[in-house]
Amino acid sequence: MYYNYKEGGFPTTECPGISAFAKDEAGDIFHTYSSYARGLESFLGVYNLLDIVPKGRDESNLSYSMEWVQRHDSYDA
Repeated sequence: MYYNYKEGGFPTTECPGISAFAKDEAGDIFHTYSSYARGLESFLGVYNLLDIVPKGRDESNLSYSMEWVQRHDSYDA
């Protein structure tokens, strides 16, 4: 698996990442930006709000940060 600009084993089937691309007038496409894992926090607007309240993100009892996140079809019905 190629992730975060390196080849290696991967502990899960999915992990976060974001990339940006630009297309020039000739139609050529350029990879201009990528970020993985910890570099994505600035895109989670709610974290900016949580970081200023007394309890903050309240993730200290989680196995890893964002353990609370689930895909929309993974919640109990």
